[in-house]
Amino acid sequence: MAGRLSRLVLNLRRNLPPGTALDRYLQRFAKVAGWLGAELDLLAALYGTDKFGEHDYTPVYEELMRASRRKPVRLLEVGVGGYEGALGGESLRMWESYFRHGHITGIDVFDKTALSRGRVQVFQCSQVDRPKLTSLAQEQGPFDFILDDGSHLNAHQIETFGILWPHVKDGGTYIVEDVQTSYWPAYGGGPLGTPGYELSCMQWFKQLVDSVNLPEFLAPAPGRLDAGISSIAFHHNLIVVKKDLAARYSNMQLDDPELRRTLMRADG
Repeated sequence: MAGRLSRLVLNLRRNLPPGTALDRYLQRFAKVAGWLGAELDLLAALYGTDKFGEHDYTPVYEELMRASRRKPVRLLEVGVGGYEGALGGESLRMWESYFRHGHITGIDVFDKTALSRGRVQVFQCSQVDRPKLTSLAQEQGPFDFILDDGSHLNAHQIETFGILWPHVKDGGTYIVEDVQTSYWPAYGGGPLGTPGYELSCMQWFKQLVDSVNLPEFLAPAPGRLDAGISSIAFHHNLIVVKKDLAARYSNMQLDDPELRRTLMRADG
């Protein structure tokens, strides 16, 4: 039933200009729906964010976020929609309705500070302005969830993760949206096997995957790997990275020199 209602609202919203009577009605209803426990698919459709319909991100987010819904979470969204000519903010309102006790922070390279209200605060900041972004993260975080929906440039996606990952809480989640640009030269990516792809966001995060098995290494790990990464999941156009700072241990006594010598032999 909920799925059919979400699709019905999505169809109502097709080609619906913002600010119309129906748009305002749907947004008012969304506030009530949030208090009644509506899932993200429906809230996204009611508010008109492309995280449902144009993209299918909200089913993934529902699985990730449901257990935290009633908690006082802190969520940061990089890029709030609307681009330069419109205010955007549909997803910020969705998060505010979903997390009834949450604090929602948005940043955008354009001035969208007019979207600030109540539990939502929006700041103007480039996603690769390290000093300003770090200062904002220190003031507003640490965060349970960070979503990068910014420029979608591969270099920016990688650099923003480097800046913000330290500001994800233990047990928190970092999400990179729209990673289809990893395959597009215009965004700094490229087809598989090309130099452009080697510099892509997808390739960069794939090279982090071994972080989850750091306790099993017999040789020193490359500097990029991070023991705080507990999992990396790849969905359609999404990368989801989870943080867990609890110590992980091998089931083998890898500090035993004889065992290490045995395991290092290619013949087993």
